[in-house]
Amino acid sequence: MEKRKYGVIASGCLFVLSIVYTVLVSVVDKAPIGPNETSVGFSAMNKAFADAIGLNLTWDKITDLFMGIALLVALSFVVIGFIQLIQRKSLLKVDKAILVLAGVYVLVVILYVVFDKFALNYRPYLLPDETELEASFPSSHVLVICTILSTAISAWSVIFYEKKVLFNVLRFCAIIVMLLAVAGRALAGVHWITDIIAGVIYSATIACIYMTILVKIYNK
Repeated sequence: MEKRKYGVIASGCLFVLSIVYTVLVSVVDKAPIGPNETSVGFSAMNKAFADAIGLNLTWDKITDLFMGIALLVALSFVVIGFIQLIQRKSLLKVDKAILVLAGVYVLVVILYVVFDKFALNYRPYLLPDETELEASFPSSHVLVICTILSTAISAWSVIFYEKKVLFNVLRFCAIIVMLLAVAGRALAGVHWITDIIAGVIYSATIACIYMTILVKIYNK
């Protein structure tokens, strides 16, 4: 009961934080900066960080690899859910952790589409394979990687409840990939630092809500 209460409080706080942060990025110190003079909130902080980091396409490619790892993890849950559906012959008999996870993935896609259509920021640089600046807020790599892997940790805690060693190994690997993805995306310089922070906040909010739902379902 206590875990559920704290989970609800934490989820609510993170949700409010995500909204407040988005509003602040939209209005505070908004000015044109960067090589393409795009209008960005918290422009002084973003410019200082961008000038210090520059552009590093190697880290951009490395984080693409982390994105691939995260998508494979998501695919593994899809496969497990499909196998359970075939074996148990009912969608309602598929592990609830996986069913709720499907909702998480749909939410991430919705967020991606919305922020792509209604861009708050555009990337600082036009990359070699691009013809126009892409939407930059939040960092889609950070959002997708951290959401998939952080919710995966919660799902694994249920699926591998009796296999502690396997769960601990998977959790350790997921945490390392998330940390490297956030750091790598920042070092790549293809996003403003506020975009990276937004990806972390949004993914943390979704992960906390998901974990709270699992606590309520499984009472663990």
